[in-house]
Amino acid sequence: MKFSPYTIAAAPRTLPIWQSILDDLSNPPAARVARVLGVGTRTVYRWNRTGKAPRSACLALFWLTRWGRSEVHCAAVNDCAAAVGMARALDLEVRQLRTQLAHVLALSDSGAANDPVTRPGVAPPLPRLAGAHRESQS
Repeated sequence: MKFSPYTIAAAPRTLPIWQSILDDLSNPPAARVARVLGVGTRTVYRWNRTGKAPRSACLALFWLTRWGRSEVHCAAVNDCAAAVGMARALDLEVRQLRTQLAHVLALSDSGAANDPVTRPGVAPPLPRLAGAHRESQS
């Protein structure tokens, strides 16, 4: 199982138009938008005049809008749910493996010389012989 919540596929495929982004951000001054995006103020004035900006500029400001914040919030909730599910699945797997290990260790309590759980100085239990039980009953 691999859990990777961050992926390039999470980028929005469609973006609101430039003016809608600015409207959602309460129409910040061009100088402020230019400072945030690292472009000149005249460039932002030109984008405002034409109503179009490069996708990279729209994408950068999109994450500040209510739509972008909503996408981030939804992704965080979904990532959290996936991580919790994975943690529960791994916990279940650990419990199953511990049960299986306990079963295997119980089966291996034969007192063999190469038994890894036999402690030095402690005599292993004597193995039961198949015929010994029958002889004691007769």
